[in-house]
Amino acid sequence: MTSGCSGAAPHPIKMMIVRSYLTKYSLQLFVETGTYLGDMLDYVSKSGANCTSIELSQDLYEAAGRRFGRHKNITLIQGDSGKKLPKLIAEIKEPTLFWLDGHYSSGITASAAADTPVSVELNVILSHPVKQHVILIDDVRCFCGENGYPHLEELLLAVRADGYYRAEVSVDIIRLTPMGGLA
Repeated sequence: MTSGCSGAAPHPIKMMIVRSYLTKYSLQLFVETGTYLGDMLDYVSKSGANCTSIELSQDLYEAAGRRFGRHKNITLIQGDSGKKLPKLIAEIKEPTLFWLDGHYSSGITASAAADTPVSVELNVILSHPVKQHVILIDDVRCFCGENGYPHLEELLLAVRADGYYRAEVSVDIIRLTPMGGLA
């Protein structure tokens, strides 16, 4: 399997990568799954984008509420992103940057029926009528067909079959960008 990275990339590098896609594609909406401590959300929100983050853990959601309570461009949602994302995306009418990082990773993170809802999340986004989203999926090294993760090759086949996105794998991130040029 080619994963583009044998280990986790440093988080500051990932934050810069995410924000660079927001800028490159002139996107004003950011949706992340997996708030965790809120560092990605904090960094991206400083760009001025309207940000929404979905967090499964009640404790992490409450901590994010305390951290971001006064930020007018941040909306927090508590629950399973595989179940919350369909309702959220139904309200989206413009290209959005999606950062899919909602998964169980031990410690203080929460677990649902599967360790990751990434397959459900991706299917919801790919079936959305807007076909100009940018979809960044973290932790590509985990896409080995175990613990709810699809095999990387299967995921890439699904994206190719969809036909609206090109795929690149680099720095532990699957990067799906629109075929019909936003940039």
